[in-house]
Amino acid sequence: MIIKEKKTLWEEYFLNFRSVASPLRKPALFDWLYRSYRCLYLSCVDPSLVSRLADIKTCLCIIDAAVDDSCDYALLREKNGGDSFSYEMLSILYNTDKIEFERYKLLDANIKNNIYVRTTLEIYSDLVGNQIRLLPRYCDFRDEFLLAMRNVAESMEFSYLLNKNKIVYPFSHVVRSRAASTMVETHSLLDLMSSKNFDISELGKAIVLFKLADIVAMLSNTINTWTREITERDYSCPVISLALEKKLIKFSDFETVSAENLKEKLSPVSEMIENELDKAILSMTEFSENSEIKSFDTSKFVNSYVNLYWQTDAMN
Repeated sequence: MIIKEKKTLWEEYFLNFRSVASPLRKPALFDWLYRSYRCLYLSCVDPSLVSRLADIKTCLCIIDAAVDDSCDYALLREKNGGDSFSYEMLSILYNTDKIEFERYKLLDANIKNNIYVRTTLEIYSDLVGNQIRLLPRYCDFRDEFLLAMRNVAESMEFSYLLNKNKIVYPFSHVVRSRAASTMVETHSLLDLMSSKNFDISELGKAIVLFKLADIVAMLSNTINTWTREITERDYSCPVISLALEKKLIKFSDFETVSAENLKEKLSPVSEMIENELDKAILSMTEFSENSEIKSFDTSKFVNSYVNLYWQTDAMN
């Protein structure tokens, strides 16, 4: 008799999500994330919880992708109702505290029947209420987790407004505003919820380190995914936003210039992003060395994100 291997939680969620998701969101991405998160965790995590945490983090990435696409993927937004759709999706993250104990009631009756919104809400409600809330030290770090999820929503709302209003911001502001969407801080807080020996007096320093890692992860991801953002017309992509700031391209080019020609114009900017990534890595490394955090191995944490291999095939 052949015994079928039990599906992970993220695979079960993705079966529902894929029917409404952007065609650019392939299962290979989430499979790669799951395998990565089995190695990406704080050294203080209870070893028996590593696989469960990897699964939960990958599920959060499905939610992250769903909300992110609702804000910066133009075709998906237009298909689902535009502004009201984007704000309903953002409200799911902003109202994580309401989802925690009972399914959040959507305020807009007109959007309530949108299958994309409903599917995302159902997945997130189950994830927060039946998985995250049951982690051993959830209560110790609940407030920081709720704030981190609001920060994720805020980063996506920033992306949404930039795309909607076609605003050219300084590159440094784009980086700071978008970093939280990578969710390193959020995932690291889940690690702390699964770490019985973490000294809560070190939480402030740890959160600063997590935020620096978010910037590194976001820039690393950008280097490997910016060509896809041309297709999605995501002007908040750091490569695109820097090119707009330097006037190498204009917003109107996305309507008149081919994707291949845009890639060629943006290639030099991609190299600039690599230089910014090196600076971000240096900042994170210096903070790690000076922070004197004792509850987990900060050098191992830093090296995990510096050496993370972003799979271009999975991302695109």
